Amino acid sequence: MLRLILVRHGEVKGNVDKVYCGWIDHELTENGIKQAKEVALKLKDEPIEKIYVSDLKRTFETAQFINEYHKRDLIKSNDLREINFGLFEGKSYGELKDTHPKELNLWADDWKGYCMPEGESLVNMHNRVTKKIDEIIKNEEGTILVVSHSGAIRSIMAHLIGHGIDDYWKYKILNCTINLIEIVEDFPVLLYTNK
Repeated sequence: MLRLILVRHGEVKGNVDKVYCGWIDHELTENGIKQAKEVALKLKDEPIEKIYVSDLKRTFETAQFINEYHKRDLIKSNDLREINFGLFEGKSYGELKDTHPKELNLWADDWKGYCMPEGESLVNMHNRVTKKIDEIIKNEEGTILVVSHSGAIRSIMAHLIGHGIDDYWKYKILNCTINLIEIVEDFPVLLYTNK
């Protein structure tokens, strides 16, 4: 049996400012640090055997707080990153309506396949993340922690629990919450989200 614990990073400035924050390498805010310490306490008694983490600062910092109780190597992977919003990075929806209305309409018309200028499409991110999670599932057992991003965790949930990318928006992943999936004989079961 594999227990897959998925944790989103703590709050960053991009969350507070309500801007697209994919590959921008923000550090945790003071509140984000507080959230990371709180989720670390919640997970301190979990028998975590390995910790996989996106290579961006916000996820790595969150994982470091959790790892204070586990003393594991942090296995960094850029495959666990958020979607690359390209030219949309650091901008709000309102700003983009003024500066890139055509691109926003193209994105709305093809939310899965549209490749953001200098960025990637949701399909690209979804395939990158799910390939990595399938590799983890194939090679691991016991309790594994993955510290990643809202979009990446949505993709994992849609891939394992839902019907693929079409179920992407059915999951809301809050900062520094615990999402648990148990996988028994290739059968994933969602035990809880946002705990």
